[in-house]
Order: sequence, then C-alpha cells, then structure tokens
Amino acid sequence: MVSMSTMNLYVPFFQDSWDPATTTVKQEAREDPAGSRLKIAVLSTFVTSTMWEKTTNLKTYTDHILNRECYCHLWNYSCIFNPAGSRLKIAVLSSFVASTMWEETPESSKTNLKTYTDHILNRECYCHLWNYSCIFNQTMELGLYVKTPDNRANNNANVIAAAPSNTTSDPWWLEFGAWERVAHLQAALPKYDWVLYGDIDYIIKDMSRPIESFIREFDLYGRNNLNVLVPVDDNEKDLKTFSAFAILIKNSPFGRKLLENWRAYGMGLCPNGNFPDLSKKKKYNWEHGDQTGLWYALMKTHMDFNPNAVKPPGIVTCNETTGLIRENYWLDINKYFRGNGYRNGNYGKDLAKVPDNQQIAWSRAHKGDSMSGLGVDGNWFPGAEKFWQNAFALHYKKTSEQWDPEMQIELGMCKRVHGCSVSWNKTTGVQAGCGRNSSSAY
Repeated sequence: MVSMSTMNLYVPFFQDSWDPATTTVKQEAREDPAGSRLKIAVLSTFVTSTMWEKTTNLKTYTDHILNRECYCHLWNYSCIFNPAGSRLKIAVLSSFVASTMWEETPESSKTNLKTYTDHILNRECYCHLWNYSCIFNQTMELGLYVKTPDNRANNNANVIAAAPSNTTSDPWWLEFGAWERVAHLQAALPKYDWVLYGDIDYIIKDMSRPIESFIREFDLYGRNNLNVLVPVDDNEKDLKTFSAFAILIKNSPFGRKLLENWRAYGMGLCPNGNFPDLSKKKKYNWEHGDQTGLWYALMKTHMDFNPNAVKPPGIVTCNETTGLIRENYWLDINKYFRGNGYRNGNYGKDLAKVPDNQQIAWSRAHKGDSMSGLGVDGNWFPGAEKFWQNAFALHYKKTSEQWDPEMQIELGMCKRVHGCSVSWNKTTGVQAGCGRNSSSAY
C-alpha cells in the first residue's frame, strides 16, 4: 500500500497480482471539518464482467477512485468501494421431466425438448453474464408417488407409504412433469438467497438487467417484507390469478413455507385428491397442474403468517360426498388477496402503493415504461404483445428463428462471443454451458 500521509488517505498500489475481489480502499477517521453530524456515504461498485472490458481495465480508473476518496476525506464521509458488488447468491432454475403432460408418450416429450435448446441456452448465457448458478434439473421425485401401473413411476410401496398426503387414492396427476418444479425448488432454495424459476419456454429478453434490480427496487421503496415475486397475464387489470411460468422466491421462512404448502397441494388435500378427472382417462388438464397449486400455496402461506377471516384457515374445504375440493378451480384467489388489501406492482408508483407488510409482489408492466415485471406472456394472452418492448423476459414457445431481431443477435453473441452451447440426446438429456467446463444440468 502507498501512504499519502498528508491526507491520511490510502489507495491500492496496483501490481500484476492485484485482485479486485480482495483489494479495498480505506480512509482513516478524523475530526469533522465542517461540523456536519449527518452520516453520509459515497459508494462505488465494480463487478468483473464482459460489459465493457476485461478486468484489468479497472486500473485506468485509480485516479477516479482517488478523487472520490479525497472528497470523502475532506467532508468526513464514509467512502465505500466494493469491487465485488452484490453478495447475494442467486440461481436460475428450470425443470424438465419426460411425461405425457403435452405429448402422447414420455419419449415424444423428450424429442420435443430439442426444440427448446435455444431457450435453455438463453438462460445459460444470462447466468454466465451475471455469474448466477444456472440449474436445469431433470430428476424425478414427486412422480415416484404415482401408483398407476402404466405410468413410468417407481411403484415401490415404501415410497408411496412415505407420501405426506391426505389422499388415499392414486395421486396420478403427479405423473405430469410440471409438478417436479416444486421438488426442484425445495432442493435448490436452501443453497441460495433467491431462486428464479422459469418454465422451459421462459426466455430473458433484457440480458443487461440483473435479478438484483428487482430486489433493490424493493429495498428502495422500503418493501423489505416481500419474499415472492410472480408475473401477471393481464397488466391492465387488478388480477391475482396468473400463469405460473416464473416465480422469484427468497430463501426465508415465508419462501420455504410456500414451497411446503405448494408440495402439500400437489400430494392431494382431500381423500380423493383435489379436483375431478373430467377426462376419465387421467389426462392432463390445467386444474391438475402446479398452477392452481401455487395459487393455493400463496394463500395458505399468507394465512399461516397472517391469520385472517377472509377464508377458512385451511383455505379450501373437502366435499364429504366426492372427497374432492369443494371450491372451484380459481379458489377465489382474487377475492382473498383483495380482501387482505394486497396491491399489484413491483416498481415505481405501483410499488409505492403496495402495503409495507405485503409479502407477495405481483409484477406489473405499463406500456412505454423503461422497467417491467418478471415476465410478459407471449403464448396465451393476446393483448400482452404491447408490453414486450421493455420486458425483462417473455413466456414464449416459438423457436428462436421467430424471436425478435435483437434477441436473435444476442443469441448469436452468446454462442460466438461467450461460447455458450447446449447438447441434447434422449439418454443423457440436456447439457449446457458457456465458456467454461461446468455444466448446469443435473
């Protein structure tokens, strides 16, 4: 270190061994020359990335850093230079388990996965740019509880007996691979501060926006009780129902309880399950999927932490005759959260109206805004396209040849500049990576 004793200031002496992760800039305490008693800090950050240059380019800014350090010294402010940026541990998770959810056979669903390799690569590249863990989980857990002989499940009696369920019948709906996301989230969340789950057709549109920006927006507005961020389908209506194509969850008591309640719904809440099999053939329909389960889990977790009279403590009741949930598929989620004073919004004036004690954020975008929510639908809601321009992410099934030109250019950059690639076969599934030897698949 080189000392400037006349100013009691220290700046780093840069050598070949200089490491931005360990270098600090410190200032000695001294008497306040101006008499101000306000506690003020001047903060700068640096995170190693390929945004502009290589890491060593930071050396050219030593005098810029010194300028601010001297200013802080003169006014007795705290001068903070954090070369490592955010310390949050964040993962981006997607799931895939072959099933008959959308296809006739599990094998055909494996083949169909090949059409989503660029979607997977998009998320892998995003994680690479922001140094997030990228997880593509292809393991089965909940499907093992299915008893039906013609399903692919492991019909081990010990496994079935261990199912934490109120259901005595076959939980056949767990055979649909979408339910595995709950088990995958439960496996990942304890290892991170926040986990962003996205469906396999969830693609990041704004690669330059970090996940921390959502979290810092909560901090900026003092909404520190928010533990969960979900998307909305219709940005122009105050609806709490949504397509469960993405969810951002905090590793907190609320976040972990949410996953417990989501899983409990998946295992079946009533003696004969949750809702009737209208197909009579145990075919997939959305009310048997994870989406209604997430709506239930949001309400049940809120009730667990905030007892109220808007709904019964168990959220749903079982019909004694049918052995199924008495309520309709929508579970009155809009009525429940409106009755508890919850508001939509994750930034700006919408977030300012969110109650201080609200624990769940429904993201919301407005046409022309420079910010957006967690994602905009591109599959089912016809009016959503007008919100695409500034969207952080899209729920979009179409192949990369049909993405907008800018996204296609960035996809090419991910492949050529950052060395991102995805390999696939029916035996090993998906392997993905960017300019490194590690793989995100397990």
